[in-house]
Amino acid sequence: LPSLGHRLPIHVISFYSLSTADMMGRQSLLASIASSLVLIGWAVDAFSHHTTVHHRWSIVHQSSYRWTFASSSSLLHAAESSNNNASPSSSPSLSSSIIPSGENYSTLTLLEHMHLLHPNVHKQQQSTTNNNNNKSDNNMIDFFTNTLGFGMDPKSVNSLQSNKGVVFVNAGSTQLHLNDHEEYCQKLDELTTTSTTTSSDGGGHKHLFEIGLRYNSLKDLKNKLANCSGDACSYDMTTLGDGREIVRITDAHDRVFVAREVVMDSNDDDVNQEEEEDEPTISSICQQKVICNNNNNNNSSSEEQDGIPTEIVQQYGISTPQTTCQGMDFIEFFVYVTKEDAGTTAEKIARFYDFFFDATTSVVNDGKSDIAIIAFGKIDDFGRAEQSMLFREVVVDNPQCHQAVHSDDLGTGHHIAIYVGNCDEDYKVAASNCVDGGLLWVNPQFEDKVLDVDSAMECKQFRFKNIVDIETGETLYVLEHEIRSISHPLFPGGNY
Repeated sequence: LPSLGHRLPIHVISFYSLSTADMMGRQSLLASIASSLVLIGWAVDAFSHHTTVHHRWSIVHQSSYRWTFASSSSLLHAAESSNNNASPSSSPSLSSSIIPSGENYSTLTLLEHMHLLHPNVHKQQQSTTNNNNNKSDNNMIDFFTNTLGFGMDPKSVNSLQSNKGVVFVNAGSTQLHLNDHEEYCQKLDELTTTSTTTSSDGGGHKHLFEIGLRYNSLKDLKNKLANCSGDACSYDMTTLGDGREIVRITDAHDRVFVAREVVMDSNDDDVNQEEEEDEPTISSICQQKVICNNNNNNNSSSEEQDGIPTEIVQQYGISTPQTTCQGMDFIEFFVYVTKEDAGTTAEKIARFYDFFFDATTSVVNDGKSDIAIIAFGKIDDFGRAEQSMLFREVVVDNPQCHQAVHSDDLGTGHHIAIYVGNCDEDYKVAASNCVDGGLLWVNPQFEDKVLDVDSAMECKQFRFKNIVDIETGETLYVLEHEIRSISHPLFPGGNY
């Protein structure tokens, strides 16, 4: 029988091939259904402008479906889990015992960083250094570290000292990369000069994406924003139906950050603690290193901390490795479509991640447009994923004039980094699928040159930039993806 992916109302459950389901048996099938659970209620929580959710039926034909299930704890696990003749060398790496997987986890483990072309990062930093101030004045790096509550990655030291190179700012298990490479910034500026972003309904979207940030409390953030220079950012606040606030912040480069407080479950605390020990969140396992000003609380070794110049520790060091911002909650991308394509593009984007990564996905309508939701990390009993990528349809007369500008030697000027699965075998399946689909692409801005599975395994990462319709090959959206194995040396969950 052909492999069919069904999305059902309310729970938007991804169903697998009927033949596979028969082999799995009832117990495994129920576990498979539970693994794909993403309640539409999560979307209600995610969007402050939510009104009415409209449910749809759809059928996705996936004739080249290649994932294996059997008894594997990971939905991305390689075929050795169902191969009785598997050799010892095919067993999961050590990482698989560290990073959880299974029915309550997405096959997409971590949305780890977003890389941004960011003009004048070091020009502004140079001004601060020359003034010998401990706190910068209208400095974009300070906006991220002091105002938004990110920490400074120790890898940024050389860039800060030389006033060139990428600056890494960290929050929880995630990062933002600030790159002011003059040549690429200029190319991006040239590409965007003729781009407009006004939708046909008159509302318009001035931004290509919005980045969601997670906080335990918004109190400190609101105090920082109140004292922030008007040239550095602007902000406004709205309140959800449950009384929680959302703070929308626009920086000096017109990028939007949406700050929300962590959602607390109403279950018994003892039960939650027991479940957390058995099935930890990815963010509780993964932690980016940050520069601290107190060696006793530092999460780096004393040698690493001692190697950081005093002035940088004084400027960017924080008292604890736990940053005020807990990490990236979601990234929402705006996908420009015609009226004729509205209502189908988000569905096709969800199918793409279903097909190539076996990802947990859903498609909802918030009363304004369809939104594809791609889940990352642990999925709780309420269907809320730790992180999500959102793709929102925006109707325009001419989508070509409104899409993210891009070129083969630049991409879109920004990219996301994703860690997949819980072992190298999971990553190899993802790499094989993307190679077979003709997706891989080399960004000349970076050193990795990966176009086949062997080089993907050697580099522990590969790139692609086109999200395509799996039936026609048509490009639906352009977004550079950096796909990594959790054995990549920069994985924040540990060294393997």
